[in-house]
Amino acid sequence: EKKRIAYEYEPQAFLKAYVRAYETSEPVFLVIEEINRGNCAQIFGDMFQLLDRNEAGESDYAIKPETAIQEFLNEKLKDCVIEDETIKSGEEMRLPANLHIWATMNTSDQSLFPIDSAFKRRWDWKYMPIKYDNNEWKIVLGDLEYSWTAFQKEINKRIYHATNSEDKQMGDWFVRAEANIISESLLLNKIVFYLWNDVCKDGEGDIFNIKTADGKTEAITFSEFFKGDKTVKLKQWMEYLGIEPIDGDDEQDEENHQLETGVKPADAKSITYSKPEYKTLVENMLSQIPDEDVS
Repeated sequence: EKKRIAYEYEPQAFLKAYVRAYETSEPVFLVIEEINRGNCAQIFGDMFQLLDRNEAGESDYAIKPETAIQEFLNEKLKDCVIEDETIKSGEEMRLPANLHIWATMNTSDQSLFPIDSAFKRRWDWKYMPIKYDNNEWKIVLGDLEYSWTAFQKEINKRIYHATNSEDKQMGDWFVRAEANIISESLLLNKIVFYLWNDVCKDGEGDIFNIKTADGKTEAITFSEFFKGDKTVKLKQWMEYLGIEPIDGDDEQDEENHQLETGVKPADAKSITYSKPEYKTLVENMLSQIPDEDVS
């Protein structure tokens, strides 16, 4: 007897969730990640009509599935308690109230398949704002460290002014920091590249400039970061953006401040300064403190 190739219908995530929802009274969740990455019209097909729901949470309209799906549903639902025999037999499909479909969407993605308004109207939407809560992340450039959230906020502000839109702003998980560190390579090859290629590709925005050693402002292209010392140029870029380095030795600075001024940091005037200006600022502060207050 000759062997014959047989094909069996293999259900995917949607039908598995659909069947499970009729098998139980508990809530069933089907989660679709980044729904706008695909062609929703093709993916949902006729099932698009099932998304219209009544006040009870059930589909307003039923659809007639293809034969293979009917046979699969008839087999899986035959022992379920379902009043509507057309649903139980698989002849028709209708979403039950306990089947919840959740989807995520990143609006900054440049999807090849835009979602039409008719599809959007069938969903309840909840906006998830950028939280700027990765406060422990640091950008490390040579011997200097910079706050990721300070950089993220400044860049997003400039992206908005460049594009008049929030769509291309960098979210909290635009990159993933390794042990809370964003390396020079990650900054340059993913973040700077994105800004150059997607945000400022037509020359818009006040982003690609550096502050040179002599205090001049110069425009810079992405490829020019790779000519010469990349670290120096990235530091000059940070300076132009107004991102100050993080002082990594706060305790030592406080001790030095107290020894040189005789004033505890909590009592001293809060001043942000760079290292070369330290001596001048301390002298100015000392001149404002009465002698009897200095121990």
